Amino acid sequence: MEKLRFSGHESFHCRHFWLKKGYDFISSGRKISDVDATSKLGVGKNMVSSIGYWLKAFTVTNDDYSTTDLAEFLFGENGKDPFLEDIGTLWLLQYYLVSSGIASIYPLVFKEFRKKHLNSQFSARQLEFDIKRELQKYNLTVADKTIQNDIKVFLNSYVVSSKKRTEDDLSAILIDLNLIEKVEDHEYRNDDPYKLNITERSDIPFEIMAFAILDQFADTSLSEDISISFDEIQLQVADCFACNREGLEQHIGLLQDKYPWIVYKEDAGRKEIQLKNGYEDKWKLLSRYYA
Repeated sequence: MEKLRFSGHESFHCRHFWLKKGYDFISSGRKISDVDATSKLGVGKNMVSSIGYWLKAFTVTNDDYSTTDLAEFLFGENGKDPFLEDIGTLWLLQYYLVSSGIASIYPLVFKEFRKKHLNSQFSARQLEFDIKRELQKYNLTVADKTIQNDIKVFLNSYVVSSKKRTEDDLSAILIDLNLIEKVEDHEYRNDDPYKLNITERSDIPFEIMAFAILDQFADTSLSEDISISFDEIQLQVADCFACNREGLEQHIGLLQDKYPWIVYKEDAGRKEIQLKNGYEDKWKLLSRYYA
């Protein structure tokens, strides 16, 4: 990982309409730093900063708050899903949140930490220990409170924190993906365990999976086939979705049946995928899904 980043969210998880609200605000020529941003966005000062943070984390804006291709695709004048009503959009945002690395805890948990724990179970305390150990690799120091806030926001992004399911709980943008659940029957003391649900992810539209593969590995400057190891696709794409190896094979099988430009090969135990010359533009493919 190029750079470990924590904090910036002001202890708020991303609410469902924040990305659209932030995009509209930025597109009108305004800046998150504007003195009247609180009144225009209808939230407090800390929430304004949090919206700015999540716009970057989900790759809706670049670091300078210029809007991205993803932003225009979803929220622009002819945006495909401005109110995030399609489950495919939520999977798309999950992919960008993990792959962007702006909020380090997401790729760390989905790609690395969960593999260290039995049945992908972990507690907040274990997660704090994992993060501190990762920081030690780079001789970095982050305040305990900052790490604990990151863990709290991370969990609130996916798990309803109370049995009463308050409006604030249900406003989390990725809550419907059912990626993490609290383990109710456990022997932990004063530290509730959670489980990352690693499944075949048959509920992910195969166009979303294809888009993520193209986004990671396709190079439009090349006029030749591209070969990618199965393991690399697992790490860079499938792990973002908490999709296991069996599920990735199933998705690639569907893609191979659907698109002639993707070929799955297994030779002497080595699994790889080839993107044949003439593979599809990822945005055109995604547009067809929303059509």
